[in-house]
Amino acid sequence: MKSSPRQFWQSFLVISAALSAAAIYQTEQQTQALLKIRSRYKWVLVMAVFAVNLSAGIYFLLRKEQSEDFWNRLELPSSGWLWKLAGTVLLIISIPALWYAKYDFFGKAVPSLFPLLWVWFWLALLQAAGIKILSRLSWMASFGLALLFGGVLFQSYFFLQPVTRYPFSLGWSEASRFYYGSLPFSKSIYGISLPLSVWHGTRYFLLSIPFLFGGTTLWMARFWQAFLWISLGGLTSLALVRRLKLQDLVMKILIGGWFALFLFQGAVYYHLLVCVIIIFAGISPRQKFGSLLAIILASFWAGMSRVNWFPVPAMLAIAIYLLEEPFDKNGKFWSYVQTPVLWGIAGLLFAFAGQFFYISISGNQDLSAFGSSFTSALLWYRWWPSDTNPLGVIPGIFLVSLPPLSLMIWSLRGKWTSLHPLRWAGLAAMTAILLGGGLVVSTKIGGGGDLHNMDAYIVLLGLITAYFINDRIGSESAPMPSGTVHHSLIHMNLLLIIPVVFSLSRVVPPVRYDQAQASHDLATLRNTVQSYSAKGPVLFIYERHLLTFGMIPKVPIVQDYEVITLTEMAISGNLPYLERFYSDLENHRFAAIVARKQNLDANAGDFAEESNVWNQSVAYQLLCEYEPVLTLDSSNIQVFVPRNAPECPQVTFK
Repeated sequence: MKSSPRQFWQSFLVISAALSAAAIYQTEQQTQALLKIRSRYKWVLVMAVFAVNLSAGIYFLLRKEQSEDFWNRLELPSSGWLWKLAGTVLLIISIPALWYAKYDFFGKAVPSLFPLLWVWFWLALLQAAGIKILSRLSWMASFGLALLFGGVLFQSYFFLQPVTRYPFSLGWSEASRFYYGSLPFSKSIYGISLPLSVWHGTRYFLLSIPFLFGGTTLWMARFWQAFLWISLGGLTSLALVRRLKLQDLVMKILIGGWFALFLFQGAVYYHLLVCVIIIFAGISPRQKFGSLLAIILASFWAGMSRVNWFPVPAMLAIAIYLLEEPFDKNGKFWSYVQTPVLWGIAGLLFAFAGQFFYISISGNQDLSAFGSSFTSALLWYRWWPSDTNPLGVIPGIFLVSLPPLSLMIWSLRGKWTSLHPLRWAGLAAMTAILLGGGLVVSTKIGGGGDLHNMDAYIVLLGLITAYFINDRIGSESAPMPSGTVHHSLIHMNLLLIIPVVFSLSRVVPPVRYDQAQASHDLATLRNTVQSYSAKGPVLFIYERHLLTFGMIPKVPIVQDYEVITLTEMAISGNLPYLERFYSDLENHRFAAIVARKQNLDANAGDFAEESNVWNQSVAYQLLCEYEPVLTLDSSNIQVFVPRNAPECPQVTFK
């Protein structure tokens, strides 16, 4: 796979110059905001480096007369053990260098976005040099692999970072997920049969697998979830690469890695990727029965997963059909569309069948909870940058969509007739439907903090892009023109930049905690809860996983009012459920309640509306009837016990 050194270096310098200009502007803005910076020499150094890069980029952009010989001088030797050692060092040393730049050199003196992106871009060049020395690939191919290497490393670190022995939840619901994963085996774990979660059933089926073997710990559950993220993302990419029948190894790696990172921009949750894998592996327009079976299985799984994914497996299958099957092969409208119509009907029917099946086996008596998504408030402002999502849903999905859409539009200049208008219409309609649906769902209260509600759109867009950039479109009678996109590695590099930036933005320092303090808090909480358990039931609103993994033994579980369910019932306005909760509080049903500190003033900042609803619907009533008797500041846990008389706090809700 050959590419021009001149093309690579000029492209690299232009992009790095653009990053330099943005870094100069952002650094100056930060300097004015702070009035002074921590280390003056750092400011002078970084500004000078950015200026040199900007000048060089402009210079080489304007001067185009350099011959290929000029750029060929930048080729690197690839023989000899010293060069191999140097290549290995360049490949490895860039990662700690990036960490140092982000968390030590820049610190708070220089903003982290564009300056950090500039550092990452140049460190990727060093990695590309290492790959080039070790593999003898072109600069363009080596740089693409370097981008991919960094993105996969950043994203894998993000998934593995929460794998820790810290006994308490790392977020408001992080460890709660493992409690819901334990419910298929509740009889053996808790001694009673508990109903399954009313949401994301397949996610918890996957999380339940470690409980098959007994003796599961919180660390093991966290590791298993990280493994699911990484492995199912990898399997999805492998299924796509196999479907595309790529011959070149480098393009296989680049396309597969790009697609995985593209999905994680949402991110597309791992239990939903099972549907995608089934469709990618099982659909063949020429094998009607096998394709229909794949759609049935994937749709049934989607029906147990998430309501807005009901039509997605069939839509992905139809997209593959439209991409691979020429209209002219049949020549008649009904002959061409009957297969997609059949697939669409079958997909929806079996998605509903999957939902009904899950409801029937879940053991839940209150079926209204399954429809809570349809009664939640919509917060339209979350389409735009806010405290909840500084990027905003619409700017974020625009950023995600821009490279693949731009590439396809550019490559199809004058070639639109290569596909029949019916095929274009089908692809465009499904893309628009999933885009619009994702945008609406993103405004639902409780969402909008990232792009995960755009997941179906992201999968479809990635699928279509992969077909076009690899010339795997089944064209009409005239062959699909090729040779412009799929042989140009620069396009793959451009496709990789945004997904890698998303992965880089998620890199944070590792979770650090005081192990001795955590052990002390756990022992204190255990003793307190066990003492109250002798008087009556103890409700774990938060930290219920402590019962799941036996960290607080000999305490019977109370199935009601776990934080995820209670939050969903509050934001969806499920009054019968909430009134039952209030009645249990007023009657002092629970000898003690384990929860987080309740802050009735938390009506601003991230997820302000959710906090306000929680305070009005849950925290206020809890504090009226119960009072804290134990506070663990380091883990933000309190134990509440019944008050002798109701004492409601004076507070005005927004």
